[in-house]
Amino acid sequence: MMRDTFLTAADLFSELNTKMAEAGGNDAFAALHGIGKTHLSNMANCRRKINKKLLDALGLEMVVMFRRKQPAQNKRGKR
Repeated sequence: MMRDTFLTAADLFSELNTKMAEAGGNDAFAALHGIGKTHLSNMANCRRKINKKLLDALGLEMVVMFRRKQPAQNKRGKR
């Protein structure tokens, strides 16, 4: 993966699941990276926000992006 590649949330969770499996399971991954296993489980199941410690374990950083909305298209006959 390139360093400047942006990941979707689905990509992040896919990578997390792969890394947990490679570590020998969720508990092993949690112990390896000093993350509470319950907290890890909650993050992996979208019950808690992903924190910096987990991002560090995955070698990722959070980047917030914004973009302009597309102008609404006028519908004929409606005011």
